[in-house]
Amino acid sequence: MASGRTISASFLTELDTKVIQLCHEIAEELMSSILDKNAQKEFKNDFAKISKTRDAGAGRGGGKLQRDALCTRGVQGKAPFSNRNLRWHPLVGAEKPIAFAKPIERIEVEGTTLHFAIKNKKGEEVIYPSDKVHELPERYVVLPEHWQPHLDTLKTWGDVEWTQNSCIITAYEACDWQDAVQAYAILGISIVVGVYDVDFGSIYTKVRQVLEKQQIDVSFRMPTINFPTQKKDIIACPLCKVPVSQTPAQLPERKREIRWKPAWADNKRGEGEDGSMQIMHVEPLTELEIRHTAKNVRFGHRWCNVAMTDHSITETIDFMSFIVKAHH
Repeated sequence: MASGRTISASFLTELDTKVIQLCHEIAEELMSSILDKNAQKEFKNDFAKISKTRDAGAGRGGGKLQRDALCTRGVQGKAPFSNRNLRWHPLVGAEKPIAFAKPIERIEVEGTTLHFAIKNKKGEEVIYPSDKVHELPERYVVLPEHWQPHLDTLKTWGDVEWTQNSCIITAYEACDWQDAVQAYAILGISIVVGVYDVDFGSIYTKVRQVLEKQQIDVSFRMPTINFPTQKKDIIACPLCKVPVSQTPAQLPERKREIRWKPAWADNKRGEGEDGSMQIMHVEPLTELEIRHTAKNVRFGHRWCNVAMTDHSITETIDFMSFIVKAHH
């Protein structure tokens, strides 16, 4: 199965470069709001580092804000999905036609490379190989019928073939660049206020000013109505309503059993702690509409995130209420 980096991970369009630079400006504003120099350095290393790539870089590349707000999740498997990619990447995969993308014309397989045929605005057919799809002029969707003629061939592909064709993102993780930038801003504010005790009113105003001055698209006004305004709606875990700097639901910290792991392997045990910080979506993502927005994206506790699975907060609370009644 595919295990390498996203194809063309180091290639950015002019738009991609401008958007990442805008997020760098937001990161600088967030960093400067933290007075303690050691805390500043910690925030930069953990959250605010910028990688000028599609996948936030290999190893210790971009920080958590870039990985979560701007990029899709890391995906590996016998499929053409990118192992992280920009959320406004112009080629998505979906089960059914979607309102925010045009269907491609067809897929061609030449050797071990996927080619995607589209119709441009002049009605002319243009073909993009997998390593060039990031240059598509607008968003297109690949549907099940496009894969159907090639199933027998694709079933034989292994790790090498899929890695060199990891060029699509899932429709439910997609968003417009404006949504990704605003999500970056909100997640950044939540960290500097909730973890580093920065004054909310001051940093909120400064970040809004950066957004309002953006020159990527002067016809587009940022921030939008999706941009939250209240501190309580930004810094707290959306499920338990406790700041992410505290334990989930303010419960005592759980003592996990120590398990042996080879000393030469990467230790990611901290990511499995109940209170570890994870990106959450208040309403679950769907292929039907874009939901990775500043209104819907938050940082929360791992325990709360796992508890929600792919359900909304309302559904999760209904489930928990039933469990509590059952045990009483």
